[in-house]
Amino acid sequence: MLKTSSLQVVVLMALLIVNVSCREQSTKPVADDSAYFPLEVGNYWIYQVTTKTYVTANAPLTQVYQLQQKVSSSYTQNGQLVFVIDESTRQTDRSPWKLKSLHTVYKNRLEVVDQDNNAPVVRLAFPVSAALSWNTNLYNANPLVLLRYQDAGRPFSVGKLNFDDTVSVLGTNDSTLVSQEKYLRVYARSAGCVYREDRSLAFCQASSDCLGSGVIESGTVATWELIASDRLP
Repeated sequence: MLKTSSLQVVVLMALLIVNVSCREQSTKPVADDSAYFPLEVGNYWIYQVTTKTYVTANAPLTQVYQLQQKVSSSYTQNGQLVFVIDESTRQTDRSPWKLKSLHTVYKNRLEVVDQDNNAPVVRLAFPVSAALSWNTNLYNANPLVLLRYQDAGRPFSVGKLNFDDTVSVLGTNDSTLVSQEKYLRVYARSAGCVYREDRSLAFCQASSDCLGSGVIESGTVATWELIASDRLP
């Protein structure tokens, strides 16, 4: 049987081990989820954009071009750092960039808010979790649209680019006999948005023969694939 002094030593050692373990856990760095949406003046992202427009059951009208988003400047408003994004397009690598539009973006510990067509939309909400969903139209008058996370921490490849740590943001993802709607964004840690896809299609339902056949009658499919950025390793 342990003497009182020996028992005290054992208890003190046990408490010391627990205390050290707790300190190690508390000092372990927590991943910064806002790194999925990096924002610094000078950052740029170039995407290969492919848009397919369906107007009849014939082959779609396909447009392929490049789009650049560049953080051109920043300013402070009500204590919040706001970044100005220049959006430009060109047909090929050799074509000059043509400024298409400007919009602003800001982020904080809770969210990323993008001023899209004069309507603020919540692109991301933090922390990143499969259990989290949010209304992208929280700060505007448009109808409620919920976004959610999927596949956090998964690798993802687009073209020749490979990313070890990405997260997908899903919105509407419905497919029926008569229509298909899809909203998908893929963000890579420290790189930003590397892929996006929007689908809004109506399928043929003119007769019982084409109903459920998957023949597209009208709508659009747009994909963005990252091809260059100063954020790439």
